[in-house]
Amino acid sequence: MPSRRDVLDLAVRAAALPGGAEFFSAWLRAAAVDQDDHQHAPPEPPLLRNYQPKFFSPADFAALQALTEILIPTDDTPGAREAHCAHYIDYLLHAADDVAPDMQKQWRDAMAALQQAGFHTLDANGRAALVEEISKPERDRSATHPAFAAYRLIKQQNTFAFYTSRAGMIDALDYKGNSYNTTFPACDHPQHHVI
Repeated sequence: MPSRRDVLDLAVRAAALPGGAEFFSAWLRAAAVDQDDHQHAPPEPPLLRNYQPKFFSPADFAALQALTEILIPTDDTPGAREAHCAHYIDYLLHAADDVAPDMQKQWRDAMAALQQAGFHTLDANGRAALVEEISKPERDRSATHPAFAAYRLIKQQNTFAFYTSRAGMIDALDYKGNSYNTTFPACDHPQHHVI
C-alpha cells in the first residue's frame, strides 16, 4: 500500500498537471461551511459537480464513490461525499502515470476485485452488506475474502483524502489551525469523576 509520503508526492505532482491548480482549489473549497450561515454549505463547485474521471472508468468511479461514502457516511458532519474523496483519489492516480505505475495497477486490481465480488451491480443495501462481509478479516483474523486487499487500500486512501480535505479537517474535526488553549476545562462526564 502506498505510504502517506507517496500520496503527498503524488498530490504535488497532480497539482502541477494542467488543470491541477483548478482541481485542488475547487476540492479544498468543497463542503466549506458558509461563515454567515453555519448550517449550510455553499453550492458544490461546478468542476466537482460535473467531474469526469481521469483514471477510473465511469463504472469504477461510481463504485469507488459509493464505497467511500459507506466507509465515511454523512451524518451530523460531512462525509466522504462532501469531501469528494473519490475525486481526490481519481485525480491523484491520474498523476501517477509516469511515476507510480505499480500503484495504478494496484488500484485497477482492487476495482476488478470489487467488481468480481459483485459490488458494482448491487443496490445501496447490498453494497453495505458486501462491505461488511469484505471487511470481516479486519475483525476476525481467521476470516478471508478475495476483495479484502481492495477494501484496505480504499479505506486507507479514503481516510487520508477525507482528513486532508476541508470537510474532514475543519468541518468534521473542527480544526482551528495553529492556536492554543488558554485554559483546559475539566471533563464534565459524571462517569469520569469516579475515583
